[in-house]
Amino acid sequence: MSVIPFKEDDDFKKHNQKATEEAAKELQEFVQELESLEAQMADLQRDRQDVLTVVKSKGYNVKALRRLLAERKRDAGELAEEKETIELYRNLLL
Repeated sequence: MSVIPFKEDDDFKKHNQKATEEAAKELQEFVQELESLEAQMADLQRDRQDVLTVVKSKGYNVKALRRLLAERKRDAGELAEEKETIELYRNLLL
């Protein structure tokens, strides 16, 4: 089976050029959107750190607060099961 080469006429070249330009434009839009999202995430991370700094300056335990936030995100049943398992292990180790 032989490979048939593409024809090399002006219409074909124009079509390829247009497709390349469209792909470049689309890629540039994706990159700009991702850069914008990354900047927003950096701003949110700074805001989060500022709040944690205030929490710490007020005398609260930041580590405990982070753990509380993580627990609140989890399913209540899953969390209860984990606590029961931890308590069982703790009793076995005593």
